[in-house]
This record gives sequence, C-alpha cells and structure tokens, in this order.
Amino acid sequence: MNDLEIAKRIAQGDAEATEKFVRDQYASVYRAMRHLTRHREDAEDLTQQAFISARSKIDTFRGASSLKTWIHRIAFNEYAQWKRQRRQTSPLKLDHAKDEPGYGAFVASESLLESLAALPDKLREAIILHEVEGLSVDEVAQIMRVPSGTVKARLFYARRRLRVLLEDGAEVVRNETKQAVI
Repeated sequence: MNDLEIAKRIAQGDAEATEKFVRDQYASVYRAMRHLTRHREDAEDLTQQAFISARSKIDTFRGASSLKTWIHRIAFNEYAQWKRQRRQTSPLKLDHAKDEPGYGAFVASESLLESLAALPDKLREAIILHEVEGLSVDEVAQIMRVPSGTVKARLFYARRRLRVLLEDGAEVVRNETKQAVI
C-alpha cells in the first residue's frame, strides 16, 4: 500500500492505518524534535501536536512527497511556531565530578550537543534533519521550504562550523582530563 492509499484510509477513519502511520513515523519525528529543542518534554509536546495536526490535515495530503516528509514538515512548522513563542533562556551548567568513570565520554557527548545548539538555527535544523534523521537533501528542502542548493550550502556551513566547535571542545576535554588525572 502506498502513502496516498494510507492517507486516504486515515482520512476515512481507519484506526489500523492511523496506528500504523503513528507507529512508523513517531520515533523519527520525536528524535528530530528532541534534537531541535534539546528538551524531552518539549519534544514530546511538539511531536504529539504534529500528529494531531497531521490527523486533522490528512485529507490535504496529495502524495507529492512521502508521508515521512509530510509529517516532518508539519512537525517542523510546530517547532518553528514553538521557537517564535519561546523566550530565550540559558541552560543551567552543572559542575560534574571529573574523576567519575566515563567523564571524558560524557563531556564529549555534551560537547557535541552544545556545538549543535551553538549553530545558527537554520544550519542546526538542516544538519539534524539530514544527518540525524537521515532525510535526503530534497526531503529537507521540502520540509524547510527552501531550494536544494540552499540545504546543501547550509549543510556545508554547518559541518564546517561543527568541525571548528568540536575541535575547540576536544581541546577543552583534553585539558579537563589532564587536570582530573593530576
């Protein structure tokens, strides 16, 4: 069964088709929202709202893209609206014990998340949708409503900026690890 047939069944109230659609797409949408928001509760809320919106708009699905791209576009719109309404706040920094096992790996993963968060929104959104969610450049372009060339440029600049941020972060991790050993 293709995406258009699934959408028609959902529009007709087929609970089994709806459940399959949510089951197939939920994890991917949630993961994207989790990376974009960096907060579990916000990601859950946005994912749920995206599926509610998708259910109410399912009769507008025409099959020009895949259902995966379509639901990610709806989720991205929910995220953009959330971002506009959200006040900018700084996350709390916790002082972690440097002598705990696995501290270096923790700092490295935190460094990656902080580096992603430090990217300008458009670069971060493109890299998360493409690299983390595995969407093609064309799918990301449809979701973000920009030309494919713009997505490619954003991916290029995001990777370049991440490389610099992570190299700086790696230097900090090396210094902190040395200090923890001393």
